Formats: sequence, structure tokens, C-alpha cells
Amino acid sequence: MKKNEDAQTRVDLKSEVALTLIAAMENGQTPWQKPWAAQSLRPVNATTGNAYRGVNRLLLALSGKLDPEGRADPRFATYQQAQANGWQVRRGEKGIPIVKVVEVARGGDGSQAGGASSGRGASAGSAASGGSGGSEPAQERKTFALRRYVVFNAQQMDGVPELTAPAEKPFDPVSRAEAVIQALKEKTGLLVVHGGNQASYSPSLDEVRLPTKKSFASVYDYYATAMHEGAHSTLHKKRMDRQEAIAKRWGDQAYAVEELRAEICSAILAAETGVPMGQAHIDNHAAYLQHWIKVVAADPMAIFSAAKDAELMADYMLGLEKQMSALDTHKEWIQDYDHALEK
Repeated sequence: MKKNEDAQTRVDLKSEVALTLIAAMENGQTPWQKPWAAQSLRPVNATTGNAYRGVNRLLLALSGKLDPEGRADPRFATYQQAQANGWQVRRGEKGIPIVKVVEVARGGDGSQAGGASSGRGASAGSAASGGSGGSEPAQERKTFALRRYVVFNAQQMDGVPELTAPAEKPFDPVSRAEAVIQALKEKTGLLVVHGGNQASYSPSLDEVRLPTKKSFASVYDYYATAMHEGAHSTLHKKRMDRQEAIAKRWGDQAYAVEELRAEICSAILAAETGVPMGQAHIDNHAAYLQHWIKVVAADPMAIFSAAKDAELMADYMLGLEKQMSALDTHKEWIQDYDHALEK
């Protein structure tokens, strides 16, 4: 009975997350469907400073706690973390559920090691589910579990230090977004062609096609679209080699998930580079909405995998941009060195 209860908890927890995202999609409230404050897709733990990632990034972006100036506070903490720091969650405040995949050791009798936890349930199967005849050491047999946590935004607490923006050099978000696309071109050989009235990525040609810049409602819509198509290009073997996303028909479940990955990735990139998403870009992808809802409803884990993959895709693209930017700082010295060799 206990095993069945754990399985039911696991299904319910995955379904709860899926239903939350489906409801947000239907109401046009997901981070990739409407403009958001620059920090809302960059949530961090208030005590550790670690960034929330994957599906938790999306769930916390939906919470939308805003200060009087309209700026989102990106800091979150559990009730226990708040207490440990002397912060007080205000009476009546409602926490935001998030999830975490943890590895749980199993004893030789198949029982879970450690205490029970709300929302626990195997999410990826046992690491040693195959029959080993009992020869495998009990402490090495583990399973992955989904565990539920509840966090509160800093603006739901008293005593939290005032949010201070990190000291950063002023930058042009358009230049940063352009650098992301330029890095894909220069460091991986991606071809970007302008013309026509469709935006697409062709795996066979390894080519992104975009309408001319003047065809877009704003320069931000152009870069949001360019980053979306650039996200698709990470499937190529020259980049992340995501071969499972190639050669799928429009409307196919795998194709819909790939579009969801790219849309979440472009939203993350927009937040990281400071490029706001305009309504025109959002409207252009509204046609995919029902496909995404159907996929997530049929397979709740689709939103988990799409969010995780989108994080990896965004990290890859930002990593290329960082490499190129680091090289640019030495470009003048390299040019002087090359000129000296020519003499």
C-alpha cells in the first residue's frame, strides 16, 4: 500500500505542476507569453544566492510579487530558512510550491532511507531497478524522487535586507542580444539569412532565416525571434547534438516539445540579456499554445524536461557569448601582436 501511495503522490505532484503551467498558458500569464520585469525569470534563494532553475524558474516567475515601484524581488526562501535568518513571514501569506529531484537511498528491504517528505515519489525510476539477485550492496541502490518545498518571496517577509542591485556597468540590451547571435555565428558557423516573411531554422542547411529587421514591430521583437531560432540551432551536431528533435512533423508531439524548449529558452535569454519581449513576438507564437497544452496535459513530465533542456540550451548560448566577449577584450592586443609579426 505504501508503494502505491508514493506512486500516487508522485503522479499528483507532477500533475499539479503541469496544471499550474497549463492554467497560466490559457490565461496568457506564462513568462514567455507576456512581458515581465527583468528579474522575474532570475529567481534566487535569499539565503544561499543560488539561482532556481528548470521548472522552478517558471513557477517562481509566475508568483509575480511586486514592490510599489513595479520591480519584482527575485529572492525566495523556505519558512525554515526565513526563521534561521531572523526574518518573519507575514501572517496570512501564501507560499509558492516548488519541486526538487533528490536521490534517495533504498535499504535492502526496498524501504526508503530517511524520513518521509511531502510530495515524495519516484520521478526517474530506480538506478538499480534491474534484478541483481541481491548481490548489489544495499547502500548503492538508489531511486530519484520528486520532493515538494514551499518558498516565500522576500516581499512576503519582514526583516529581509533591502534589495540592492549589483554594481554593473551600463550595457545596451540590444548589443548583448546581438552578441549572443554573433557568438553562434562566429564560434559555431551558424548561417543567419535575412529575407522573406517567415522565421525558421533549417537543420539540413544549418541556417536561420529571419525577415529583415525593419519587418519587425520593434528591435526587441527581432532579437526575441532571433534567439528563439538560435535556440533551435543548438540541436545541430556541431553544437549540443540534440538529434532527437530533428525531422519531426509539425504538430507532432516531439515537435511541439521542441517549440516549447525554444520558447522557454528565448524567454530565459531575454531575461538574461535585458531584452523585453514585445506583444508582437508573443502573438506570433500563440498558434502553438493549444499544442503545448495538449502535450503537457498528456505527459506532465514534458514541462519538466522542456524547462530543463531550455536551461541547458540557454547556458550553452550564453557560454558562447561569454567566450566571445572575453576574447574581444584582448582583440586590440592580439591585433597589435599580429601586426608586429608581419613586420
